[in-house]
Amino acid sequence: MSVPESFQYIHLPCGEYTEISGAEFESVANPLSGIQTTLCAHCGEQDDVGEFCWEGWEETIADYYDRLLAQIPERERERAGRPGMFKYLVMGGVAGLAAGVFVGLVLGRLGPIAAIVGGLIAVLLLTSIGVLMGFLHFEKKVVAPVVKKYWNVEDVRLLVES
Repeated sequence: MSVPESFQYIHLPCGEYTEISGAEFESVANPLSGIQTTLCAHCGEQDDVGEFCWEGWEETIADYYDRLLAQIPERERERAGRPGMFKYLVMGGVAGLAAGVFVGLVLGRLGPIAAIVGGLIAVLLLTSIGVLMGFLHFEKKVVAPVVKKYWNVEDVRLLVES
């Protein structure tokens, strides 16, 4: 089965369709993402996911989330949901910050200006890289195994076609 690149949902109050694709589609399709609202492109209303349903479905997106999340034990949900993601972002950021401070200290041998400017650049760059690496590790090593184990799919976008 091929992974859909886009899908439509219906905003129940106005009855119109919105097509989503890319990262937005992947986020809304993933019950672990913690998405609580989404946008209707037709009326412009940002509404609760309980006011939307996938095209061809009678179940709202909120009910879809509840049904799929009920299949995962609470401890796993917390580990693979937003609280778990936050921990990985913080760990990555702290590691990047520590590396940046270390670079600043090493540059201190070249003089105080090099230490301050180089250290500041290193801290900003390495902290950002650390946060990104924390997120990528979280997605690959925490979320992906949970998705495979409990929903038996490689990509959450496949869930909307089942």
